[in-house]
Amino acid sequence: MAAEKQTTWWEHLKSHSGTETDRRNQYRLLGWTLAWAVVFVGASFLLRSDEPRGGWGWVIATIPIVLALGPGAAYLRFLRGADELMRRIQMESLAFGFGAGVVFAFGWQLLQRAGAPAVDVGDTVVVMMVGFVVGQLLAIRRYR
Repeated sequence: MAAEKQTTWWEHLKSHSGTETDRRNQYRLLGWTLAWAVVFVGASFLLRSDEPRGGWGWVIATIPIVLALGPGAAYLRFLRGADELMRRIQMESLAFGFGAGVVFAFGWQLLQRAGAPAVDVGDTVVVMMVGFVVGQLLAIRRYR
C-alpha cells in the first residue's frame, strides 16, 4: 500500500486556484498590489511630515493614486482570462467583501452615535479587503 502524499495548506490552496494562466495573472496582480502598497505607505509617511508642502505634496499624493491603476488593470486581466469557476469564486469573494464593508460602515455609524470612537474610511476598506480574502477562502473550499 502506497502512503498518501501529505500536502501543505499552501499546496492545497494553490491547487485550487485555477489554471497556470490564472496563477500567473494572480502573481501579476500581487506584484502590482505590493508595489502600490509600498508607494502608498511611503507617500503617507512623507505627507505626515511637514516637509512636502505645496506642489511637491500634490505630486507625492498623486503618485499612489495613479499607480493604483496597475492593480485594477491586472485584476481585470485576471478576470477576463479566468475560467467560469474562477470567475464565480472571484465574484462571490467580491460580494462577500463588499457586504462586509457595507455592514461595517453603516453599523459603525450607528455605534458612533451610541458613543463608539470615530473610524477612518481606510478602516472600512480594510474590512472589505479582509472580507474579500475570507470570501475567497470560503468559495475555494465550497468548490474544491
